[in-house]
Amino acid sequence: MKRKQGKTSPKIVSDRESLLNRITNRIRQSLELQEILSTAVVEIRSFLQVDRVKIYRFAPDESGEVIAEAIHRHRLPSLLGLHFPASDIPSQARDLFIQARQRVIVNVNTKRKTLSQLDCAETGECLATEDIRYAEVDPCHADYLTTMGVSASLAFPILHKKNLWGLLVAHHSQPHQFSERDLQIAQLLVDQVSIAIAQSNLLTHARQQAHHEAIVNQISSLLHAPRNVAEIRQTVLEATVQALAGSGGRLCLFAASPDEPAQLYTYGQQPDLPNLEENASWQMLLRSQPTLEVADHAQSIQGSVWQSNSKLSEMKPPPLVHKPPTSTPDVLHLHSIADLYQVPELQPLQPAFQATPIRSILSVPLQYRQQTIGSLVIFRNEIETERLWAGEVHKDDRNLRPRASFAAWREIKQGQAQPWDLEEIKLAQAIGIHLYMAVMQRRVEDTIRHQASHDQLTGLPNRLLLDEQLSLSLVSAQQQREILAVVFLDLDRFKTINDTLGHAAGDHLLCCTTERLKPCLQESDFIARWGGDEFTLLLPQVKSAEDVISVAQKILETLSAPFYFGGQELYITASLGIALAPYDGEDAETLLKNADTAMYAAKQQGKNNFQFYTPVMSVWGAEQLALETDLRRALEREEFLLHYQPQIDLETGEIVGMEALIRWQHPTQGLIAPNQFIPMAEETGLICPIGEWVLRQACMQNRLWQEAGLPPLKMAVNISARQFQQKTLLPCIDQVLKETGLNPKFLEIEITESVAMWDLELTISILKQLQTMGIHTSMDDFGTGHSSLNYLKRFPLNSLKVDGSFIRDLPNSRRDAAIVQAIVTLAHGLGLRVIAEGVEKSEQMQFLQTIDCDVMQGYFLSKPLTAEAATQFCWKI
Repeated sequence: MKRKQGKTSPKIVSDRESLLNRITNRIRQSLELQEILSTAVVEIRSFLQVDRVKIYRFAPDESGEVIAEAIHRHRLPSLLGLHFPASDIPSQARDLFIQARQRVIVNVNTKRKTLSQLDCAETGECLATEDIRYAEVDPCHADYLTTMGVSASLAFPILHKKNLWGLLVAHHSQPHQFSERDLQIAQLLVDQVSIAIAQSNLLTHARQQAHHEAIVNQISSLLHAPRNVAEIRQTVLEATVQALAGSGGRLCLFAASPDEPAQLYTYGQQPDLPNLEENASWQMLLRSQPTLEVADHAQSIQGSVWQSNSKLSEMKPPPLVHKPPTSTPDVLHLHSIADLYQVPELQPLQPAFQATPIRSILSVPLQYRQQTIGSLVIFRNEIETERLWAGEVHKDDRNLRPRASFAAWREIKQGQAQPWDLEEIKLAQAIGIHLYMAVMQRRVEDTIRHQASHDQLTGLPNRLLLDEQLSLSLVSAQQQREILAVVFLDLDRFKTINDTLGHAAGDHLLCCTTERLKPCLQESDFIARWGGDEFTLLLPQVKSAEDVISVAQKILETLSAPFYFGGQELYITASLGIALAPYDGEDAETLLKNADTAMYAAKQQGKNNFQFYTPVMSVWGAEQLALETDLRRALEREEFLLHYQPQIDLETGEIVGMEALIRWQHPTQGLIAPNQFIPMAEETGLICPIGEWVLRQACMQNRLWQEAGLPPLKMAVNISARQFQQKTLLPCIDQVLKETGLNPKFLEIEITESVAMWDLELTISILKQLQTMGIHTSMDDFGTGHSSLNYLKRFPLNSLKVDGSFIRDLPNSRRDAAIVQAIVTLAHGLGLRVIAEGVEKSEQMQFLQTIDCDVMQGYFLSKPLTAEAATQFCWKI
């Protein structure tokens, strides 16, 4: 039935407003919820004139506890602090309390109850008039109240966020009538209590949030403190465990690179398992999704264990809630020890926790999107809790067996963990984010610092770090009175490879060289990339020069083996310069300069060797610097000239060719031999314009000889490695032939064996094009390089020139004789003519004639001649 609201008298309104004002003022005066609730029950009991008013709060498991109570003259026993099982209030009643804001009045004597609904149960909207219904009291409920000593009962639902927060219940030991005015005012007071609860929750949340923000700020400050990184992270772990009320924790940071180890920090209670992070079951546990639900306020992630003094081995794991928590951050993983029994893959972890009091695990992956850099794990130990229950709990159905007594009994729970609430989980997540950002920031800084002090290509320290290390090494050497060796290493002919095969091949060669050099050094040694193809080595604690010689020889031997790039063999050598402290300098600048000078001396000695610094080298170095300056001007000043060395046919004795050899007529130093300036021209790049000048002058001279009536001769011109790799080589030769009018068949292009091996396919292509142009091709210095018969048969050549080192000891050296004879036989088998150079004795010539060598040249026939002298020599012959 519906009851219409009547008019309210002014006095009633005044009394109601006075009471409401008192309650409201008390709420405003105190921000503590317990004080507000205690005030509310006192005021409401006084207003309703009943023996007892209590506020009954529901827990997440739907059990309840009396948290506030007011009793008049002890007419009813106190229930404050007692817990009531969830079954005391049926689920249907709970639904009506929430959906319809139903209040219930019970008259125990008449066994009647009045149900008033303020909201529509279907829509939840507030009704204009109350929906009042009458019904019989459930016999079980009547017995329940009678046992409690209650004759009249009034219950109001207390709602918060559309949930049943609790009940406000008024009890009287005698029959009691509640007027409409009483119910209206009491309802308004209950509404004020709901407001107070909302206000208190907001305040509690704000306080907790402020506290957690303070913790996060503290940890953020620790993470960025100017202290040792390991100390910082250990301190942060300890602070995190304490802030989250944990019993222990682990912070694992994965290795930033394969060369670095992972980092592990531990604090407090730990599982009894070494190398836990390497355990597959533990890794699975950290990666798995949360399996236990977390409630809005708090819920243990470990099931209840009711028997006292329980041990892990005796625990029966409760069933897991297999639905992901909607309010728990996805990146957090919650696990109870029960998981180790429920999930077969986790069971291997049982022994690790068997003897420990750990009962719950919170894992925070340190990650952003798909990048995970580690994990933060917090443990919580088992705790002992106790509750006072109103009347002993039986397994019997409450509706079949009412509580016979409300005497308090104590329940002690063991083996469960302190529950995690959402705010703690959010705090853990915030700390995890700050840890991730701090670690990544540190790694970025380390990367930037590493890049600033290391070579990006090889990963070796660069010049900046070398300077620092050299300064420290010098101080240590001076204090310990030890010798420090500084070694400058430069790769020979590296630029040719880089220019010919491209930077990819050059970079590959530098990286391979780096890997070969490292095993040649001891752990205390230091290697850096100085720049380009130069490396610098620091060898501390040297006892004698023999120690350095041993390292240098090992390096040269290691680099002698071929390198491979794109299926192609590459050969490279190195020149090493060595300076010793304190003998060759006591400061970094002097030592580096002297080691560099010694390295250039090694190149001057033919490369692929090492030289110790001597003071004479400084003078030589200065001379070389001046010589380089003069060399850059020699071409424009027309200081170069050509000499020509005749070649004769060993069968007919006729002159069949001339080899053009460059000389430098220095204005002050006189005639400078090629071995003094050609290497410098190669390194500076001047060899290309100089080589073009040689080609043009040689072709022009050959043309002049022919016009003068001399027999036609082949003019042999040596092409340097850098020239041979130039794309302009063939057009340049063609242009020179056109300008000079020389027939291509009277030009012979010589390349050395080492030049031919730089890029086989390119070499074959150029040689074929030269022969197509009608130009003869020859391989110079044959036998001193790295070519094989397989490669030799592919080269389109006309001639082989046997290096003078094989001719020098003929015919006395059986080995040299065998080698030269084999070369002649091989060349003839390939259809090539053989030219022997460096012939200085008649016995040598005679031997070459006996083995059918085709052509010879050397001092026995003639030294290199000027153009005029060569002309006269040809006329005489």
